[in-house]
Amino acid sequence: MDPADVAVMGALALYVAEHYASDLRMPDLASHVHVSVRTLQNLFHSHCGEPPLKALRRFRLHQLNSLVLDRPWTPLRELYRLCGLTGSVADRDFFLEIYGLTIREHQEGARLKSTPVPSPSALTEFPKGELRHMLKAAA
Repeated sequence: MDPADVAVMGALALYVAEHYASDLRMPDLASHVHVSVRTLQNLFHSHCGEPPLKALRRFRLHQLNSLVLDRPWTPLRELYRLCGLTGSVADRDFFLEIYGLTIREHQEGARLKSTPVPSPSALTEFPKGELRHMLKAAA
């Protein structure tokens, strides 16, 4: 990958790690790293193998997973808000795809501390995901 592209992706990773709870839109992300929306989409596809907003949702769901473990008695709607999520069906379905259980099941398990901590499957955690590793490290 071109060193300039690596720099753009690194700057974006840091920005997302700091602002993931905010309302981030494609034009905001692109303008932060001084590229067009289309260029940003192309960079994400070549670097991560998925669209930028899907990578952002994945990052937010990883944050949600951590928050549920840290605060199992906090209402889910509050945890969603803290992660920049809405609790949509898409959020819930993607969490289920990544972790193999629903967010509610994860929360109940964290409350009881009787279930193992869910971890993403190797197939869904980081496909081609150097950016996700940067996001994870920056968090």
